[in-house]
Amino acid sequence: MANMAASMKGQKPELKHYLRSNKLPDVYEALLTGLAVMCPDDPLQFILDKLRCLKENGMEELNWDMFVEDYMKPPNKVITESNLDFIFNLDDESMIDFIDIPVNIQRGQGYFGGRFEGITKSRKIWPTPEMYATAYGHYNMSLKNMCFSAWMQYYLHKKKKKMAMEKKMTRAALHHAHRILRVHLNVWRDWLRYRKGCQAMAYHKLKRIYFVSVGIVLFREWRAVAKRNKDQREYFEISLRRLERGENVDDEETFGQGDGDAQDKLSGQLGIELAVKVFSFLDIADLARCACVCRSWKVIAYHSSLWNRLDFSKVRNRVTDLVTTKLLSKCRPYLIHLSMRGCTQLQSSTFLSISECRNLQDLNLSQCKGLDDESLKFVVKGCKIILYLNLSHTHITDASLRTISKYCHNVQFLSLAYCKKFSDRGLQYLSAGKCSKKLEYLDLSGCLQITPDGFKSLSSGCNMLQTLVLNEFPTLNDDCMMAVAAKCTKIHTLSILGSPLLTDETFKRLANNRNLRKLRIEGNQRISDLSLKAIGKNCTDLEHLYLADCQRLTDASLKAIANCSKLVVCNIADVVQITNTGVQSLAEGSCASSLRELNLTNCIRVGDMAMFNIRKFKNLVYLSVCFCEHISEKSGIELLGQLHALVSLDISGCNCSDEGLSSLGKYNNHLRDVTLSECADITDLGLQKFTQQCKDIERLDLSHCKLLTDGAIKNLAFCCRYLTSLNLAGCKLITNLSIQYLSGVCHHLHTLDISGCIIITDKALKYLRKGCKKLKYLTMLYCKGITKHAAMKMMRHVPALKFSDDEIPVYYGYK
Repeated sequence: MANMAASMKGQKPELKHYLRSNKLPDVYEALLTGLAVMCPDDPLQFILDKLRCLKENGMEELNWDMFVEDYMKPPNKVITESNLDFIFNLDDESMIDFIDIPVNIQRGQGYFGGRFEGITKSRKIWPTPEMYATAYGHYNMSLKNMCFSAWMQYYLHKKKKKMAMEKKMTRAALHHAHRILRVHLNVWRDWLRYRKGCQAMAYHKLKRIYFVSVGIVLFREWRAVAKRNKDQREYFEISLRRLERGENVDDEETFGQGDGDAQDKLSGQLGIELAVKVFSFLDIADLARCACVCRSWKVIAYHSSLWNRLDFSKVRNRVTDLVTTKLLSKCRPYLIHLSMRGCTQLQSSTFLSISECRNLQDLNLSQCKGLDDESLKFVVKGCKIILYLNLSHTHITDASLRTISKYCHNVQFLSLAYCKKFSDRGLQYLSAGKCSKKLEYLDLSGCLQITPDGFKSLSSGCNMLQTLVLNEFPTLNDDCMMAVAAKCTKIHTLSILGSPLLTDETFKRLANNRNLRKLRIEGNQRISDLSLKAIGKNCTDLEHLYLADCQRLTDASLKAIANCSKLVVCNIADVVQITNTGVQSLAEGSCASSLRELNLTNCIRVGDMAMFNIRKFKNLVYLSVCFCEHISEKSGIELLGQLHALVSLDISGCNCSDEGLSSLGKYNNHLRDVTLSECADITDLGLQKFTQQCKDIERLDLSHCKLLTDGAIKNLAFCCRYLTSLNLAGCKLITNLSIQYLSGVCHHLHTLDISGCIIITDKALKYLRKGCKKLKYLTMLYCKGITKHAAMKMMRHVPALKFSDDEIPVYYGYK
């Protein structure tokens, strides 16, 4: 505006008058204001419309904001006059050279101090230089006041801001100092805790060393006294026997080396210690026979070290009360381990003799039908230091459990499996006894009479349990296990095979027990991936996992347990939803370096990609992929040969032929146990190449490999001389010649199955009697070529023999 005013200042008065009289600047101003404010889409049309409006209405109402719509105008006007008035009036002497001065004629005072009375009027005067100086001074003073006020406000603001910053810095410095002190305090606390821990650890070590030293001293003294007593007892026993035979006790010759029938050069050359070591490998029946040979053998057979462990289960069908009472009366001072498993003919006299064995610590009375509450009371009253007690498959009641809780204060192992006659009250007695805090192992398999109340009583008292076995328990539900999971927090081994009613709630609760090391589940169709996710998250020290026939589990379960870095055994047999992805997750997890056993039996969705990932298990020893039909020969079976640590392999029912078997033996010649059952494409050539490469095979299953002939068995016998177990069931082309090869070379064979070998005759049994002296288990089912007389004769040489000449079953596939 100032530039425009300066440009009009030098123009002629006539031009300025013409422009002012015709209002051309006003028109321009109004048009420019309208264009600037309204911003029309077509400016030219806007100008034409507004000029047409001025022509029609005239110039009387022309104003600078005339062409601005009302809604665009501000409610309060900031500009009181047009800018053009200022521009055109700036150089107009008639407008700027004088001002109107109001004068009060009646007792008024004029502008310059004169006195006026009468009427009021105005007159025009010229501004003087003094007036300009006064106005300039006033304006300059106003500017100074304004600048000073602004400067003062700025200064005060800066001062206030500086003071606030100083306060903040002071608080920050104090906070920093407190934080440094807190850090040093925490460091000092950690150091103090560490020093106290070290001192406590050192104290416990010194205390343990002290008690161990005292124990060693006491044990040495006790051992010396026991040895002296033992030597004295043996001396008096030998002397008594020699006196009974009429010999001189003071004779310096060794017992059994005198003249007559008592001479035994073999035992004399070995010495008593080596002879006792040899006799320690014999069972009770053999020891009794040896004692009847001669006097020196009788002395050796009755040596005390041979009678600290008795196992009557091997002669269960022949043992009687008379035999057991005699043996127990002779060896009761030395007896520590006693097994009566399956001895059904024993009665109360035997149990009364057991009660006199005061040093007995391990007692197995399972399947003893003659055991009742009264007999067990005699036993536990006399044997008060028993640690291991097995009462499975007996008829004990609540009274027996009450007796155990009263007298067996140190029992740690207790088996009550399949004992049907005790109830919840018996478990209540057991949990209230003195042995409840020392009980570590409990087997309640098949005890279906136990209710949730019984488990609550058990968990409240026996909260130190470490191993709990609840197999074959179809009535076991969540209510039973919730109490166990809540209070028995030290359980590291849990077996619940055959419990289909348990749901995810139970397993999630059990997952909170971080001590869990071994978990066995089978046949549960309610457990899902949620349970395995909880177990994999919390039980990171899990070592053994058995999840057979749990159909709802998927690959997500294997992904969840893949982080268990200590996992050694993983059995997911019959879990049909497991695929290659699950095996890949397992192989990529932290358990890949520790896993040693993997069972994928009947996981029908597992294929070649899983075999590729299984190669990452560098320490895998056992692998089973039975009936995994999607595993091919070239891309799957051959890759298994790259598992150099693999010792046992089961590929039953897989697509394996001669080529795959040959490749398997080529890359891994350390195999010891191989199962090739129902691999119908294997011929003599493939087995020949395999046995030539894996000569250390000990156990081999070739059942239902119908293309094998005597040639394959010949190569097997001559290449694998250390073979101990062989299964040829369903190999219908095998003849007596194969048995002749095996009996002539494989002298270590102790298990043989030739079921369904219809060509084999009695002649084969003659070969086995001559060559396989160590044979203990022989199965000859559906062997029509073998007579019953020959089988009965073979039973004299083989302890466990199964024979039948029935018709071949349909599932053998014979035509």
